[in-house]
Amino acid sequence: MFHLATFDEIAGIAHGIETTNPAMVDRIRRAADRLNRYEIAARLAQAIAEAADAAHVRAFEEAQFGEASADAIVDSEYYDDLAAAWSLVAGEHQLISPDAIFAHDGSVH
Repeated sequence: MFHLATFDEIAGIAHGIETTNPAMVDRIRRAADRLNRYEIAARLAQAIAEAADAAHVRAFEEAQFGEASADAIVDSEYYDDLAAAWSLVAGEHQLISPDAIFAHDGSVH
């Protein structure tokens, strides 16, 4: 279900969404143009949470029934794409960068 990846691999996945689902990326970009950085971050967090929920449902169905339902598979793939698209857009708005991650001092304020 989950696997470890390097930051470069994750960035490659986010940029791949432009190729696999350009309409979704365009829709997210248009929506983000009307949002401030906090709202974009909130949308990204929501998309990540929805992707995790969908992955858990899919994994549960696979464990319980030997295979996931078509709905669980489609939901999982859609929310993965949505999280990747919001991640790409957040990066374009400079909300996600390796420098920002490594510069964090651990405080919550």
